Parts: sequence; structure tokens; C-alpha cells
Amino acid sequence: MGGAIAIGPLMLVVDRGLAVLCIVVFLGVTTLAGRFRFPRVSAAATSAIVAGMVAARTGYVAAHWSSYADAPLSILAVWKGGFSPVAGLLGAAATLATRLGRSSALAAGWGALAVAGGLWFSLQALMPPVTYGPFPYHFNLTTPSGAPLPLDRLRGRPFVVNLWATWCGPCRRELPMLDAVASRPGEVPILLADQGEAQAIVSGFLDREGVGARHVALDPDRGLSQALKVVGYPATAFVAGDGTIVQLQLGELSRAALADGIELARKHR
Repeated sequence: MGGAIAIGPLMLVVDRGLAVLCIVVFLGVTTLAGRFRFPRVSAAATSAIVAGMVAARTGYVAAHWSSYADAPLSILAVWKGGFSPVAGLLGAAATLATRLGRSSALAAGWGALAVAGGLWFSLQALMPPVTYGPFPYHFNLTTPSGAPLPLDRLRGRPFVVNLWATWCGPCRRELPMLDAVASRPGEVPILLADQGEAQAIVSGFLDREGVGARHVALDPDRGLSQALKVVGYPATAFVAGDGTIVQLQLGELSRAALADGIELARKHR
């Protein structure tokens, strides 16, 4: 994730860091407003933050409902990310309006929210774009049965490569979902490349877990991990038709994040 390879969790950490910064700014402004003139604003700030977070998650899920419909419990997996800043701001604004009514205190609360929201969007706009390197097609993997599987066969079309291992808990959790999406008619190819494990270990795991071998490849030398500078699993590279890695995410994927990455790879020009 040549240009420098950027790891997806770094972007996730940056986004969360910016969100925390904006919340702190909102709390700071409302605290000052409460101390000097509008005590009700400070009292309503916490409930506005909670409501905003719930609204941000709800807005994201609603926008990606097709990805959550088959597994509604995954809505609760907030640690995988997935929040809508606009929905969050609207939820917080509505809560302030409910708590404060038509008053000068509401104007102060909305002003603090505007400062925090403006800071978020400004910092997002100022962040330099992430650069990704070209995908290393030269590696030759094998199927679980031992047949050659050259990556060059994927050249010229968008695809996804997921790096995983049988000992990796998050990998085991997301593997059935990835296999199911990969098996859908018309879906972009998704290659599940096991890293550094023997054929017997991988085949035994697939048999025990009931995961088909059709989309699985073996990378016993962990060549892809080294080429993509991946130090942990799972890691997922989304590759456009021209060979550009448009996103490289380290960590367990949600269905919505997978769908977003695939759409990004499809639309890249």
C-alpha cells in the first residue's frame, strides 16, 4: 500500500485521531460557553456527542445496507470502522436543538459544532493523498492442490488480494465472508493468499472450516507480504485494472469496507 506503501490502519488511526480532536474542540468550546454565559450548552454537550456517534454509525450502515443485510449483527462491529461524519453532525445538531430549544444557547451550541465540523473537513482536505505502489504481478503462487497460479493472469482487470494465515484469528473470522463474496456471479476476483504455511496445513484448515479452495492460493515464501511491506495479517490489497493498488488495508474487513474497496478499484482511472 513505485511510491511509498501506506497501510490502511494508519489512515483509520488518523481518521479516529481527527475525530477525537474535533470532539475535544467541541467540548472545549461548549465548556467555555457554559462557563461564561450559556451553562445549558455545556450540560447538553455530552448527550450531543453520544447521539452524534450513534447517528454517524446509523448513517453509514444505512448507506451500506446491502453489505449489512445478510449479517445484521455485524452492525455492532464498530471497531472495524464505518461512520458518516455528516450524519454524526446532523445527529448532534438535532440533539442540541431538542435539549436547548430556540434560544441563544442553541446558537452557541451550533456554533461550537460548526467549529468542530469545520476543523474536521479542513484537516481532511489538507491531508496529503496516500500513494500506493504498483501490484507485483511477477510472483507465482500455487493452488492448494499444488498447481501453478501465476498472478499475471489477473492483469488488466480489477481484483482483490487478501493475505492471511490459519493461525490468525481475524483472518479466520473474515475468511468465510470473503469466500462468499468471491463466489458471487460477476464479482471481481478475490484471491485469498495464505502466507508462509505448508500445503497440508492450509488444506486441512479449509476442510475443517468448510471453506472452498477455489479462491485460495499459497504463498509459502511470503513474497506478497514482503513486496507490500505487510507486517501483520489480515491485509487486503484492492487493485485497479491498470495494476495500481488503490487501497491496502491491514486488519479485519467489514462487508461494507470490502464493497467500498472493490468499488474504488473498479472506478479508478
